[in-house]
Amino acid sequence: MLTTSPLTRRTAIASGIGLTAALAACTPGGTPDKGDAGSSDGGGGGGPLTFWHYYGGVATAPLEALIARYTEETGNEVEVRFIPFGDFNRTLLQAATGGGLPDIALINAFDTALFAGSDMLLDLSDRVADWGEQDSYFAGPWATTRMGGATFSVPHVADTYALWTDSAALSAAGIEPPTTWDEAEEAALSTAGDGSFGLAFCGINGVEGATAWLLRFLAAGGDITDFTGDAGTVAMESFQRLLTEGGVSEGVLTWNEDDVFTQFRSEAAAMMINSASYLTSLAEEAPDLEVEVVAMPEDQTAVSWLSAENLTITNSSSNPDAAWELITWMQQPEIMNEYLPDRNKLPVRTDTAEDEQWQDPVKKVFVDQLDVAWAPDENVSPASAEIFTEVQLAMQSVLSGSAGIEDALGTLQSATDAALQG
Repeated sequence: MLTTSPLTRRTAIASGIGLTAALAACTPGGTPDKGDAGSSDGGGGGGPLTFWHYYGGVATAPLEALIARYTEETGNEVEVRFIPFGDFNRTLLQAATGGGLPDIALINAFDTALFAGSDMLLDLSDRVADWGEQDSYFAGPWATTRMGGATFSVPHVADTYALWTDSAALSAAGIEPPTTWDEAEEAALSTAGDGSFGLAFCGINGVEGATAWLLRFLAAGGDITDFTGDAGTVAMESFQRLLTEGGVSEGVLTWNEDDVFTQFRSEAAAMMINSASYLTSLAEEAPDLEVEVVAMPEDQTAVSWLSAENLTITNSSSNPDAAWELITWMQQPEIMNEYLPDRNKLPVRTDTAEDEQWQDPVKKVFVDQLDVAWAPDENVSPASAEIFTEVQLAMQSVLSGSAGIEDALGTLQSATDAALQG
C-alpha cells in the first residue's frame, strides 16, 4: 500500500561518448544531406510519416497504440520504427549521413541540444509561437527543448525521482521518513542489519549509475561543471559513510534501477532512490508492502532528477506540417491522460497535471518534483553522457577504496573540463 506524507518540498540519457564530434561530421559543415528526403526512409510528402523511437519492452505497445489511434482518427498513416535504446543515437547519426532520417524522432531530452547543434533538427520556434501552448509546460521539461534561443522539440513525457520508504522498517527503528540528507543517512544506518540495508540506489557502471550521487551533489549546492568544490566533497563523504558504516550494500556498484527495485520490494532495503516508473510494478508484486514516498532529501537545496523524452522533427522531413500535426495531437491533455498511466510516466504539461488522477498523493509527490527536477543546460547537455559516466567512475573509485576523495574528484574535474571543451 502506497502512502505519502506532506511534502517539504533520468535518464538516463543515451550513451555516446564522443558523439558530438561524430555528429558534426555528418556531412560537410555538419548539416545532414537532404537530397534523399523524399525516400521511403525519410518520409516522402506523399507517403506515410515516419516515426522513430526507443521505447522497448512494455513501453512499446502504449506508444504504438497511441499512434494507431491518431491514424484511426485522422486517416494519416504513420510508419513506426522501434530502435533499441543503446543503438538509437548511433542509428540516427547513420541515417543523417545517408539522408534517411525519419520525419519525427523521439529522443532523450538531454540530447536535444546535441542534435540541434549538429543541424539535424528542424527549428520549431515559429510553429511553437503560432501554437501558443508553450506556457502550459513545466519549466524544466520545456527548458530541454531550447538551444541558442530557438526551440527544437516538444516535451513528450517525464519522470522524476523520490525517496521510497518501507513504513514498517522505519517504524521499527522509531524513525520518520527523512526530509534532509542528514536524516536520510541516520535512517539508513538505523534500519540496516540482519542482512538488510537501509538505502538502495543504482550505482552501476555508466550513465545510469551516476544519478543517485548527482542528486546528493546537487542537493549540497553543486554545479555540474565544478566537482572540486565543497559540494563534491560533501556528496562523496556522505556516500562513503553510508557504505563503510553499513547503511548501503557494496552491491550498489553493480545494481541498475531494476535491481534497486528488487531490493526494496523484497524488503532487503528499507529505502530506495528511484523513479515513478515502478509504481505499478510495486502495487502488483508487493501489494501488502506499506510504502511511503517522499520528496528527495534536501541539503542546501531541494532537487530531483528529470528523466524525459522530447519529440522532434528532423531537417530531412519532407512533410513537416503533418509531423507537427501529429506531435501537437499527441500532447493534448485528454490524450495524454489516457496514455500516461500505461507508461507509468508523468505529465509534462501543467494543465495535464490538473487531472484528478495526478492528485493521488503518491503520484503527486513525483509530479510536484517537476518544479525542482534538474536537467543539464544547453551548454552542458551535449557532453552530459560523458560527464555522467565519469561521475560514476569517480564514485566507484572512492567506494571501492581505489582512490581517495580528493584524487577522485580531481580526476573527475579534469575529465569534465575536457568533455566541455569538446
